[in-house]
Amino acid sequence: MIMQTVRISDAVRCFLLNVPKGPNLACPRETSLSGKQPGNTVLWRETLASRGGRVSLVSWQGLRFTGLASAHAINGHRAWEIDRLFVSTGQDKIPEDSNGAGGKLQKSWDHAFTDFLEKLVQEAGERSGERVMLRLPFDSPCVHDARLAGFYPFFEEVLLEGQVAEDGQNAAASPLSLGVRLPHDDYGLFQLFYAGSPQQVRDGLGSTFDQWRDSQNPFRREMREWVIREKERIIGWLGLRTVDGWQEGEVMYHPDFPDALPVLLEKALARQGIQKWLIPDYQEMSQELLLRRGLVETARYVVLVKTVAARVMAPGFAAVEA
Repeated sequence: MIMQTVRISDAVRCFLLNVPKGPNLACPRETSLSGKQPGNTVLWRETLASRGGRVSLVSWQGLRFTGLASAHAINGHRAWEIDRLFVSTGQDKIPEDSNGAGGKLQKSWDHAFTDFLEKLVQEAGERSGERVMLRLPFDSPCVHDARLAGFYPFFEEVLLEGQVAEDGQNAAASPLSLGVRLPHDDYGLFQLFYAGSPQQVRDGLGSTFDQWRDSQNPFRREMREWVIREKERIIGWLGLRTVDGWQEGEVMYHPDFPDALPVLLEKALARQGIQKWLIPDYQEMSQELLLRRGLVETARYVVLVKTVAARVMAPGFAAVEA
């Protein structure tokens, strides 16, 4: 099997063969929310027009297409996301029997899967990437293979969607009020993330401001955003975006101010129509309130991250005291 960076000739060849086909093993955020996989034409355009912000790999066995994987820089060079992952055996897998016979196709598939992941991490590292993220269905057998490639599961996400039901209880008036998010609020939002996220999540998404900023959803630029402030400190954030007739929502709140969450969600749920929220598992209160308002869980994902080892560009010696 030959694995290489996608070139124009590879893109033309894949176009003529109408590959890749089949399910995308990766579940990037946008696909998870919309349920729609971008066509191959989009991939070729993004790959060939990219200037360091995307890496795409293809593998061939002779003239037969055997796989493709692609990753992009999320919101800066430090954080990358694997958004396309197609691996094909060309035939059904054969499980091993009690005597150890068979199973060769399964092992070959696993090996190709981990090879793609390891090569993408290497390519991201050569472009100053520090961490590579991969979202998979939480019950996917690919989770095991990703862990063999050095990816570690940092948290799960639950996709909640549906029509908002009427709230049977009269909401009590709150002294907290929403204000529009301002351009200089970036660092305040990082402080809010740091306060409201477990240490393991901070390790995965970024424990410094620059790392966190580069791992943020780039579509936040299209969102309408509000914040709640308490003595100049941001204690709550809400982001809403309308896509193809449905509303995507994101929320963060400070654990010392749980009363901020109902205020944020009331703003979001006032709009009728389909709502979609991809909520991390550590935001249990957010999940509970959204489920209470009629949304239902439709999918669950695990977010895995691999830290990229820094390359030594010019090894040398340094004097030390004896």
